[in-house]
Amino acid sequence: MVFTLILALAFAVVAVIFALANPMIVPINFFGLQTEGSLAMFILISIGIGIVIGVLLMTPGAVKRNLALAGQKKKLKGAEKELDVHKSKVTEFETKAQQEEQAKREVIDDVQKRLDDAMK
Repeated sequence: MVFTLILALAFAVVAVIFALANPMIVPINFFGLQTEGSLAMFILISIGIGIVIGVLLMTPGAVKRNLALAGQKKKLKGAEKELDVHKSKVTEFETKAQQEEQAKREVIDDVQKRLDDAMK
């Protein structure tokens, strides 16, 4: 984007220098319409029309890209929410597993204590 801007600016500067170096009056015939004007004016008008056409041609692609990007952002947010749900489930399962492990240890300790008491 920055490279394109620099390139366009350089092109515009060269065009203006060229136009100012050629100030002579020239006749122009365009689809039967004949007029006279300075070469610099016609060159600058041509460049302006070219820029407008270029912008108009790039607009649909930019709109399409922005719509696709918005869709991808929406999908990403949905995936992040789903990930949060799964993380909370994993945390819940880990907590349950720790509680069950603790309960098993208590049962084992209780059985071990009873065995020790019975052996005495």
